[in-house]
Amino acid sequence: DCAGDEMYLRERLRSGGVPKHRGQEDPGGPLHPGAPFGPVAGHRDLFFWGVDGTVGDFASNTVKDLVVPKLLESPSWKACRSSEEGQERLLVEAFQDMYRSADEALLAMCAKQSQHYATCTSVTVLIMGDLLVVGHLGDSRVVLVKEEESRPGVLVGEQLTADHKPDLEAERRRIEQCGGMVERLHNHGNKPFIRGGDFTMRKALGEQPMQLQYSRAFGAKDLKIFGLSSAPDVRTIRMGSSPKVKCLILASDGLWDVISTQEATRICQEEPAHLAEALVHAALREQARFGGRADNITAVTVQFDQ
Repeated sequence: DCAGDEMYLRERLRSGGVPKHRGQEDPGGPLHPGAPFGPVAGHRDLFFWGVDGTVGDFASNTVKDLVVPKLLESPSWKACRSSEEGQERLLVEAFQDMYRSADEALLAMCAKQSQHYATCTSVTVLIMGDLLVVGHLGDSRVVLVKEEESRPGVLVGEQLTADHKPDLEAERRRIEQCGGMVERLHNHGNKPFIRGGDFTMRKALGEQPMQLQYSRAFGAKDLKIFGLSSAPDVRTIRMGSSPKVKCLILASDGLWDVISTQEATRICQEEPAHLAEALVHAALREQARFGGRADNITAVTVQFDQ
């Protein structure tokens, strides 16, 4: 079942070295290519994103249609279209605008349709020339695979995102300052969860209050007042020409829970022609080996011609 776990892409091919994209979902759900959008400051850009839903697919299905329009509405994005001056700063601001506006729109839709628990994580990547802009919420990840500078032909992987876990010091501080709490649940492998300050009371009243394994996300109205944040981490990276970047991997936690960055890099080296499919199959094998409840898996790979 891959409900609520989807990766989407929008692309505009640019001249020169053109990334190739390949994607695979388990158990066979489609990738959804979006309409292209135009040049920014003389470049053609490529935009890839993934949304991984929790508590159904309402949030992920909604957010997938919001992110690009909200990016294009950002004043910082519009400023970036006309000039390269301050480009990286403007793109970071545009990503922040995109996440904030998409979350506000999602929460409004959730209120209208009584989808109070709907939530999803997200990873977003913009490629503009040799510039990468990476933004994320939650525990989906982006990994960059490049050739090791001192050993040509040997690939190394770098995780570009850090999971937003409730027990991280800064995350816990924000949650507790907002009246929420962080609890480790023994029946979930002792993993930390964010809970609202009213969790115990609502439980005693026979309700099923929300709790999440990540501390930043779209949606989740009931937890927003208790410190769940929709503010993304955003970073920019200049790829340059050395060492050579070979590919990007965007994937949900269903993959990263069982496949390490190092293992994903090895698979990239050995099976570059069908990388996304190979990653998903490797994760499925690991899930089967561990047994128990299996998470759904999505991967998108962006491979660079040199």
